Amino acid sequence: MSALAGLPYDANMPAIVWSMYLVAAALYCAPMLIAFARNVEYKWGLYAGNLLLGWTGIGWAYALYYAVFADKERAAQPRLSPIR
Repeated sequence: MSALAGLPYDANMPAIVWSMYLVAAALYCAPMLIAFARNVEYKWGLYAGNLLLGWTGIGWAYALYYAVFADKERAAQPRLSPIR
């Protein structure tokens, strides 16, 4: 006999579990979404770093810090020609 046989079954449990997965995925992707929304300078590097090292927690915290506090990408300034 299973140890779980005496526990009551909750029909909403799959919905709760999937909701928790969606919240976790949104939190995991938060640094990437913030970086792209703010248009930070190295957003693609942050994207790759978060995908590869975000699971460590330290990598995720660094990616979030960089996404929030990094300088935004500068628009290309037109070059001024010298006056002749």
